[in-house]
Amino acid sequence: MEGMRDTVREKLADPALQAALARALGIVRGKRDAALAELASFEDAVAAASAVRRQAVQRLKDYLPALESKLVGEGTHVLWAADAAEACRKVVDIARRHSVRRCVMSKSMVAEEVGLEAALKAAGTLVIQSDLGERVVQLARQRPSHITAPCIHLSAAEVGRILHDKSGVELSADPEKLSRSVARALRPVFFDAAMAVSGANFAVAESGHLVLVENEGNGRMGYTLAPVHVVVMGLEKVVGTLKDAGTLLSVLGRSATGQRTTCYVSFLPPQPFPGQERFVVIVDNGRTDAFEAGPMRDVLRCIRCGACMNACPVYERVGGHTYGWTYPGPIGIVLAPFLGPEEVRGEIADLCSLCGACTEVCPVGIPLDRLIVTARGMSHRHRAPKVVQKERFALRWFARAMGGRAGYRLSHFGHRLAGRWMPERLRRMEIALGWGGTRTAPRPAADLFRTRFRKRRSLPQEVPDGD
Repeated sequence: MEGMRDTVREKLADPALQAALARALGIVRGKRDAALAELASFEDAVAAASAVRRQAVQRLKDYLPALESKLVGEGTHVLWAADAAEACRKVVDIARRHSVRRCVMSKSMVAEEVGLEAALKAAGTLVIQSDLGERVVQLARQRPSHITAPCIHLSAAEVGRILHDKSGVELSADPEKLSRSVARALRPVFFDAAMAVSGANFAVAESGHLVLVENEGNGRMGYTLAPVHVVVMGLEKVVGTLKDAGTLLSVLGRSATGQRTTCYVSFLPPQPFPGQERFVVIVDNGRTDAFEAGPMRDVLRCIRCGACMNACPVYERVGGHTYGWTYPGPIGIVLAPFLGPEEVRGEIADLCSLCGACTEVCPVGIPLDRLIVTARGMSHRHRAPKVVQKERFALRWFARAMGGRAGYRLSHFGHRLAGRWMPERLRRMEIALGWGGTRTAPRPAADLFRTRFRKRRSLPQEVPDGD
């Protein structure tokens, strides 16, 4: 718990991070609002997308075998991975069988989730991230801090400095110039790479199509040229029909980046390209646990647009790295009990004010605020016993203080007295309880509300003049 609190304090005290997040998230929110205004009804679009995802999650046991059958029938290899270790092992085996020395990887949250880059490197395969944001954080040896914008925590000047120092790109703070420089530097990599790894936004059970969206074209370049293409996807990404995929695409780009659609939308047919081998690795890694967890099953409807992070006031203040794992923001809090590492499951649920902004912007209607409350309850079994004991003591004390007139009056009087005669000790106690680490608790008013209300009732009431 103290580790996360220290990280929060560190991020709140970082003016460069605050400026980068405020600027980037402000731009994305403005573009999203403009893009959604083009729809006849955002509510209707959310209802349609929500229905598609709800049906897909409910029918996973039907859709997944249908998808596998369609892919295998057209020559694509389908592999299943129960957890992160098995997913990495199977991709590493593919690389070894094909003597892959260099791999180009486009943006994939599942690959990041299972630690695929590190596993391939440990096996002797050089991995080059081809997405601009992913390339920046790879060179900086950082984790992505956002689902759709991996280096959102960095200013353009910081990005330029990293690219200049680590890869020799001409020093600049112009985003367009930096993008072109990185594209030129990566061009030989695409021709030399023996394997391309990508994710998949959706997989269509009926037709076997794999749907990938991107803005830079690096993913398309990778899987078009490489003789081996590996698709790593979570099992929840399957949808029923091409029409269902189209319904989701109508809200994905608008919610993620404020675009009607991304610059590149690829519908890969189930058969590989001529001369290419394609492998689809379908990853569980806790998703079945979420499916079996009653109301928490709704988290599997997520389409990884990142809109909840863009709207979250906590994320805007502390950034993605504070959450301690692959998925930050509200969706990261809800996924953590099932997919997250053990060390974050007991703490991450506290990074929420329960304002409900995430639920309002979710394009597939996930009730994130309600699920976060449930996730908080689940997180207690992962907390240190001393922390749980301290929280229970504090809550029991609060219940007694607020549970009756006498207790409330006594606590009010005691709080006022402590604030006047021992303010420093009161401050230390607030910090110890977790309330005052980054803010000052308000001091109680001189009079109780009940006292002020009684005084007001005793005052003569003014009678308005008649006509």
